[in-house]
Amino acid sequence: MRTEKLQLSDIRYNPEYSAFEAIVKIHDRGESYEYPTHIVAPLQAEFSLIARGLVEKAHRAHQNETPTLRLRKATAPVQTVNRPAPRFRETPLMMRMLRALAA
Repeated sequence: MRTEKLQLSDIRYNPEYSAFEAIVKIHDRGESYEYPTHIVAPLQAEFSLIARGLVEKAHRAHQNETPTLRLRKATAPVQTVNRPAPRFRETPLMMRMLRALAA
């Protein structure tokens, strides 16, 4: 059995559908997947029931071979960016004023 890391985004209530909505992020084998999920429940429902329902729905979508809606985010290795040196180095105000007088 493998353990996956799960994250829930902010859970919000949609009164139009009487449902709670969230994006569930599942980290699996070095990759990250995001699933938009919703669960129909009354506004007074317990948080643990809502969270469990959202996570279970995301798990089912993740285990499905052809998911209907999934955002896959590959984890990119950290790379250092070689930036070119600035063309003009910032100098103190007094040095700039002396150069202007000398010119």
